[in-house]
Amino acid sequence: MKKIISILFLGLLCACSKDNTETGANPNLTLVTGTWLLHELRINPAQDIDEDGQSTSNVMEELTCISGTLQLRSDYSWTFSGTDVVITTITGGLFKFFCAEAPRTAQGIWDLNGNVVRLADDVGNLTTFSLDAEALTLTNTIGAALPGLQAEVYSKN
Repeated sequence: MKKIISILFLGLLCACSKDNTETGANPNLTLVTGTWLLHELRINPAQDIDEDGQSTSNVMEELTCISGTLQLRSDYSWTFSGTDVVITTITGGLFKFFCAEAPRTAQGIWDLNGNVVRLADDVGNLTTFSLDAEALTLTNTIGAALPGLQAEVYSKN
């Protein structure tokens, strides 16, 4: 069943990609293709993760072991490699943050519609990013409160 869903989703993404090329090339295509580095993981409310007396809403400022590299290729394939943050609830609005023990990798296909980049992984999960062409950032707005993430932001390498 997962293969059927993935094939159907692949067809949908390919159809969207063909629509973009028939009406003219998307000017953001050259901006999007390439390597993107994770530089911000936003949380709410701000936390003092490393207990130095400074709270932050960007987990990466306090946990240097978090990383992420997203490669968007011109053949509309993508790969991700990096180390994720793990967030667990303690008590009273406090949370424990640490880096995952093993790096994570993922891959799939992507498409671009205006300034929206959609990534579909091998099992059909869809992640949507907004492109800021001026700042050269890709932002996935998740919108969750702790123990979830508000957003992940990548910058062009």
